[in-house]
Amino acid sequence: MKTINLFFITIILIFSGGYIQAQDFSKVDAKVRAYPKSFMNVDGLASRINSDFNRQDEKARAAFTWIALNIDYDKSPSAPGRKPIHFSTKNENERRAKLTAIENDLALKTLRSQKGVCHGYAMLYKVLAGKLGLESEVVYGVGKIAASDIGKLPAKGNHAWNAVKVSGQWKLLDVTWGADGITGGTGFDAGYFFTSPQQFFLNHFPDDKKWLFIGKSESEFAALPLYYNLGYEFITPSAGVINSNGSQLIHFKVRGLKADDDVVYQYSSGAFSNKVTPKITNGVGEFSVLLGKSASGTLTIFANRKSIAAYKIN
Repeated sequence: MKTINLFFITIILIFSGGYIQAQDFSKVDAKVRAYPKSFMNVDGLASRINSDFNRQDEKARAAFTWIALNIDYDKSPSAPGRKPIHFSTKNENERRAKLTAIENDLALKTLRSQKGVCHGYAMLYKVLAGKLGLESEVVYGVGKIAASDIGKLPAKGNHAWNAVKVSGQWKLLDVTWGADGITGGTGFDAGYFFTSPQQFFLNHFPDDKKWLFIGKSESEFAALPLYYNLGYEFITPSAGVINSNGSQLIHFKVRGLKADDDVVYQYSSGAFSNKVTPKITNGVGEFSVLLGKSASGTLTIFANRKSIAAYKIN
């Protein structure tokens, strides 16, 4: 009887909304790491992935992993995909053909140069996914990337990411941030692959709300702290702006902290970081931060020497 119960638990994990969290793509990643570091065309990369994997989720992951590992972010002002392309056409068929040509050209430039901006990453993923038999879209919107964004309503789009349909269900991913992480230079970050809509919302807000997949608003997004690492959930304070009234203790509750995590915090107005020792209960770490009278600017929380979240101090 116990075996039957465990079987049904496994099935629930696979086919429920927790599907992605239950999957282990380490074997896919290991195989893709052995691929050539460059390809002359998208067809060559797609052929390699198609020959190695049959499942849609594995193909989607293989495309994500290869791009994230082998495409560097292009900081040049003239990088392909950084500026919009203007064109005119006579009819809808001509418009679609022109758009397809532009998409394929940007994907190829990103692949061959091995560098690109978010638009290039996202377009390369879309074109590659299509050749893997997967439906994918480029999603445009706002990425919360700086403490100055806290409290601001999402306005002009500054970022692009992807949605890909796997087994009839749309999944979210950001291969640009998967390549470097939101802070840049942190290496491969699988947390931005098949991210749950609840987590993705913490630092992504699409221009077209249909890609939210959850009932959230612009004001809710604006109020959030700046999340660098989606592996941690800041239960309290849930608002990204902390109002200072002189010296006071701010109590933090963070889901995802472990007992051996090295946790420190630092103010942008201070020269030194301050270590704390969270009390861990059922996967939630609790600690207090002393908000001094001179504290101002930004309060950043670090775990294991990597920034995980930031707050704005009023």
